[in-house]
Amino acid sequence: MNFLVRQKARELLKSGNISIKNNPVGLRNKFLGKVKKVTVVTAAYNAEKFIRKTIESVINQTMGIDQIEYIIIDDCSTDATNKIIQEYTAKYKNICSVTLQENNGSPGTPRNIGIELGTSKYITFLDADDWLAHDGLESLYNILEETGDDYVVGKTVKVESEADSVMGEFASIKERRSITPMDIPHFFYHMGPTARMMNLPMVKENEIGFPNMKFGEDKWFFTDVFFKVRAVSTTKKPIYYVNRTSENPSSLTRVTNVLEKRKADIDIIKYIQSKDIAIELKKAALNRIYEYDIVKTFDSQTFVKSKNKEDFIEMLREAVETAKNLSYDFKNEFKVPIYKLALELFMGDRIGDFVKLFE
Repeated sequence: MNFLVRQKARELLKSGNISIKNNPVGLRNKFLGKVKKVTVVTAAYNAEKFIRKTIESVINQTMGIDQIEYIIIDDCSTDATNKIIQEYTAKYKNICSVTLQENNGSPGTPRNIGIELGTSKYITFLDADDWLAHDGLESLYNILEETGDDYVVGKTVKVESEADSVMGEFASIKERRSITPMDIPHFFYHMGPTARMMNLPMVKENEIGFPNMKFGEDKWFFTDVFFKVRAVSTTKKPIYYVNRTSENPSSLTRVTNVLEKRKADIDIIKYIQSKDIAIELKKAALNRIYEYDIVKTFDSQTFVKSKNKEDFIEMLREAVETAKNLSYDFKNEFKVPIYKLALELFMGDRIGDFVKLFE
């Protein structure tokens, strides 16, 4: 099944209901512009507090701003975000701004617009409240050039008010070159857009894109990337800083309801099941969602203290129902014994014991 998730982006680009400054595929750039080394895509919405730092982190890259194609898509912000973006497009001809007239409710379609407009060999994504390490782009670019790999991931540092920590450390714990995603333990567990660069033609030619979902669009995108890459690399170098400080309370990751997230995961499960791919890849991608996202949700104060436990139970019923389509027993793929036990209790209709286990 082929989902043309970038179709809405294409339609918006053809419509008159969009404003583009410094268009990378415009006539001027086609004839006069030199192809840049990497395309950076930022989807922005009401990010006036942080977007200057975000943009400056791209401008100040050791690679040199003249080697970067930076596409910023403003998703109909109601604050000063677009005004700030326009300041930079006026100063830098290779910073492209796309202004949408209607909010999409997700970074999916704005990021797809960046994919459609991108002309470089490689692409990376940067959220509008985060920033890059000074040499982040150069580090990733050099690895891809040296190896010829389709994808590279580095270290993501989560910046909180109290302390910093590393996200998805297993993906950046050592230097690896030209291996497959299956060679890296838990590779499917860190699925955000941070600290990674990939081959842009591969993304375009395989119709890989972000669905316009409020949550889970990253998992959809990167599972498709991992299904198509020939080889990947990893590096220990810090590449990307995620802003989780107290000054950023409106981060979508924080405000999304946990049950909304899990319902989005069930849609992604159905999508992965529809793919014609090697069974081991499919098992790894699905287990990441069944075990790490869905069952792990119950191993939390959110569930234990909830007054609406039946809503969680119903969500799990729906998830388990999707497993009936599988050619293998999905319980046997679980890595955490207590989660496998919990699922056995649940599927044995011992719901009371299932709840007590987590309580």
